Amino acid sequence: MKIGIIGPSKVREEEKLLKLAKIVSELNHEIVITPDKGSSSEFFAEKYLENNGKKIYEIVPLDDKEFGYSWVNLKLGEHINCQTWRNQPEKLNEETDVLLCIGCSVGALIEIGYTKWFKKKPVYIIKELAEGEKLPKVIEKSLDIRYISIKDISEELK
Repeated sequence: MKIGIIGPSKVREEEKLLKLAKIVSELNHEIVITPDKGSSSEFFAEKYLENNGKKIYEIVPLDDKEFGYSWVNLKLGEHINCQTWRNQPEKLNEETDVLLCIGCSVGALIEIGYTKWFKKKPVYIIKELAEGEKLPKVIEKSLDIRYISIKDISEELK
């Protein structure tokens, strides 16, 4: 299984992210990320690797001339070129079987929204990292959104 890790640019709740990364690494699944330097997904990926995680794929717009990608950590895993940033949410969804939301952000909302059209899949929103927030009901009805606690993630993703 390939798990897409999505979340905010700033690292929050390091202990919870560490615990979650350890659990995911023990499940022996691969992860797919777009790891901005200093982001929660980069932190998660580093902890996943420290706990002998299986494999990391990085969705990176290697051909993007408009914005570039100098702020992305390219040292964590195998690169999958999505050409431009405009293609990143679609490519992330094409390459994953589930999404694991480790905190809310505008970028994560875009990636979640794409699950409606590109390789529909469950989106697991970690309750302890969502700051008590839920998506609007109209969005929840259109997508496969599942709010879950860290303690239940290994059972759900085995």
